[in-house]
Amino acid sequence: MKRTIAMIMFGLISTGYGISQTSVWKISKGDREIYLGGSVHILRPEDYPLPKEFDVAFAKAGTLVFEADIKDPEILNKAITESMLPEGQTLKSVLNERQYKALYDAANDAGLPFSLIEKMKPGMAIMTISATKLQQINLSAGGVDVYYYDKASNKNKNVEFLESIDFQIDLICNLPFDLDEFMAYSLKDMQKFNYEEEFTALINDWRNGKALAKTEIEEMERDYPSVYRAMFTDRNRKWLPKIKKYIEDDNIEFIIVGSAHLWGNDGLLNMLKKEGYKVGQLRVKQ
Repeated sequence: MKRTIAMIMFGLISTGYGISQTSVWKISKGDREIYLGGSVHILRPEDYPLPKEFDVAFAKAGTLVFEADIKDPEILNKAITESMLPEGQTLKSVLNERQYKALYDAANDAGLPFSLIEKMKPGMAIMTISATKLQQINLSAGGVDVYYYDKASNKNKNVEFLESIDFQIDLICNLPFDLDEFMAYSLKDMQKFNYEEEFTALINDWRNGKALAKTEIEEMERDYPSVYRAMFTDRNRKWLPKIKKYIEDDNIEFIIVGSAHLWGNDGLLNMLKKEGYKVGQLRVKQ
C-alpha cells in the first residue's frame, strides 16, 4: 500500500552553508516551545544514524509524545483479534471479483501464500502484503518512533500518547471509510509501487525536510476523500488541542508523528500556523 508506506518515511542533506534541513520543527509562542518531528515508521539499517536535529530535540525535551503506545504488550493479541473476518466469511465473499483478483495477484507477486490472508479483513490483508514486500528490501520492524521510545526509556524521560493503539488497530482493521474507495486507493498503489526505489526517494525527502509525497497527498485528498479524512484530517484535528496544551505548559515536549501528518492544508504545520504559533524548521550546524 503505497501511501501507508509513504506515511512511513523521511532524512538530511547539508547545504553549502553547513546547515541541514530535516523533518523536525520548533513550534513556539512567546517563551513556550515544543518540538514536532516527522517520523519514518520503518527504516533500513543503513538509514542510521538519524539526522542530528532529532537528537537535539530529544535532549531538550523532558517528555516524548508518540501517536500511540507501540510498546503495548497486548498489541499483537489485539491486532490478531481484530484482524480476522467473522466466521464463515473470506476475502472472496466481501470483495468484488476485480478487487479479489487484484489482491490475489499482489499477494502472489510478494510471494505470500494467499491462504495466509484469505480470512483477514481487507485492511489487514493489504498491510500484510505490504509488510512482506518491505521485509524483502531489508526494512526493520522499527523506525524513528521505536528508536526514540527506547531511548526515552533508557534516559528515564516521560512518554505520552496522542491516541490509543486500539484506535489505530481499529482504523486498519475496521476501515471507518468507504471500502470501495479504500480498495481502489490501495490496489492502485500496489500495482505501480516499486518499493525499493520509492522508499529510497521518500527517505531522501524526509532527510531534506521536504513535503512527503506532496502531490500524492493532494491526489489522495481529491480522489479518495473518505480515506484521507479518516487517516489524516480527523486525527490531526483531534491531536491539535492536545498539542496546543503541550505548547502552553511549562515543559518542553518532543512530539513524533508520521511525517505525512505534517503536510497539506489539513497538516499539523498548517493548522498550528493558523492558530498563531511560530513554526520554524530546526536546523543544526554540521
